[in-house]
Amino acid sequence: MHRTQIYFEETLFEELKQQSNTLGISLSAYIRNTLKKDLREKKNKPHSTDFGQFAGMWEGRDTTQASLREKAWK
Repeated sequence: MHRTQIYFEETLFEELKQQSNTLGISLSAYIRNTLKKDLREKKNKPHSTDFGQFAGMWEGRDTTQASLREKAWK
């Protein structure tokens, strides 16, 4: 196991301690379990790409095949 040091805001630290006490596990175990769960969920979640930012980017442009070929061969 690897040992590391993490700084938490006081309110977050208190919430973490309270949760670990409620579950009857150490603070370290609670943090490890929470991180493992988060990583598992992210790994299993299907990745979707939002193409919304590209919507309309060709609006008003001449994208006909002839026009694109003309520009490509200049």
